[in-house]
Amino acid sequence: MANSICTQLGTYRQHRFVVVLSSFFKEFEIPNGDNCKVIRYDFKDNLCTLLFGRDRFLDVLVEEYNVDAVLTIFGPSRWKPRCKHLCGFARAQLLLKNPLQKEVSLEKRLLYRVWKWGFKKSSDTFFTENQYISDMLPRLLGNVKVYTVTNYYNQVFDNPDKWSRSIKLPEFEGITMLSVSSTASHKNLKIMIPVSEYLEQKHPDFQFRFVLTCEESAMPVPASIRHHFVFVGKVDVSECPNLYEQADIMFMPTLLECFTATYPEAMRMDVPIVTTDLEFARGLCEDAACYYSAIDAEAAAEAIYKVATDKEYASQLVTNGKEQVKKYDNYQQRADKLIKILEEITND
Repeated sequence: MANSICTQLGTYRQHRFVVVLSSFFKEFEIPNGDNCKVIRYDFKDNLCTLLFGRDRFLDVLVEEYNVDAVLTIFGPSRWKPRCKHLCGFARAQLLLKNPLQKEVSLEKRLLYRVWKWGFKKSSDTFFTENQYISDMLPRLLGNVKVYTVTNYYNQVFDNPDKWSRSIKLPEFEGITMLSVSSTASHKNLKIMIPVSEYLEQKHPDFQFRFVLTCEESAMPVPASIRHHFVFVGKVDVSECPNLYEQADIMFMPTLLECFTATYPEAMRMDVPIVTTDLEFARGLCEDAACYYSAIDAEAAAEAIYKVATDKEYASQLVTNGKEQVKKYDNYQQRADKLIKILEEITND
């Protein structure tokens, strides 16, 4: 999101922007326009920052450039600007329960408290990428103002000349399911193992494979079902459209999200979606996905089989996806919304 927003800043000639980038953003499209100043800086935690929300370098920038408002793409921000502050919220762990997680460890409970404290200390105005999350956030942070500005697919999906076709999947006669995802535990990719075992037993003539964007070492698979898996490793965003072109179903077993770009990506590429029957997923996909009970491998397998074998149903999901993706804020709309929110809170 940060890169996408910054590429739009040069079009807002009525404003000046100071963009602060950490060293994490090694490959970053620098904003065009003489109204944008880019500064590299790595935030440093110290006692003054942790206790009082102060950072001398950033405080000086606010003064030097007469900054009226600060946008933090996603917090928590340990720094509390001496001006209006709009902070993005994408920490689903603070609001939603992971169905697989019976008990949160002490270490994570402490981390979540630090996150919550960081959010409450640094701002009283937030934006989220999902209306469902926006509705819930005041219960966590109290009397705060919350806006909804959705995410979207990357601009490269609308520019076929920039698509990389370097990944050619092995020839296959069956159904290809794509999961563009990390192996974080809340993504629940491991459910593919019992799903595969169930499909083999219940539908022995059904030919299928899972394509994952990770290394096999990150998700070891039993030898007996290894032939159902293709590991392509980490991919660049320019390689994703071509992977979707080679897929029949986008399978997303995630258990905990504010937003995942794989939903609009699949909708953009006319690939039907199978995903978890959880509020955040329904809020993002509505009738553009086939849902299954979140941690039920048999239900997931039957959902996959239904979409794979019922061509009319799969086609309807794709049609619904074409309409659903129009409800998301595209890159320009997203930048417009954020700029308007900043203008609004500055003039309050």
